[in-house]
Amino acid sequence: MANTVDVGAIKGAAKKLAAEDGPKAFLRNAKEKLDEVRLSSWSMTFLGLGAVSRHNAVIDEHVDNLSKGVEHLQKAADNLEKTASNWEKSDQPWVVK
Repeated sequence: MANTVDVGAIKGAAKKLAAEDGPKAFLRNAKEKLDEVRLSSWSMTFLGLGAVSRHNAVIDEHVDNLSKGVEHLQKAADNLEKTASNWEKSDQPWVVK
């Protein structure tokens, strides 16, 4: 069996990763849901200030992770597009263009 590189498939994968309704949308929706559960400082009265602070700090950390996830997905899509472009320029007979 011969090895082949399907440039179109690589480009398709890149487009799916970068699509606004793709995996990035899932991460953005999760971020929005986390923003909805943020508590105001006095949600648990004076006695609960520490708990509220820790709760919101955890949300901030998750939001940061989700934002980085969106960035990583975009970077992966960009790199796949670059890879497809490099293969497209290849003169190897087993590259399907």
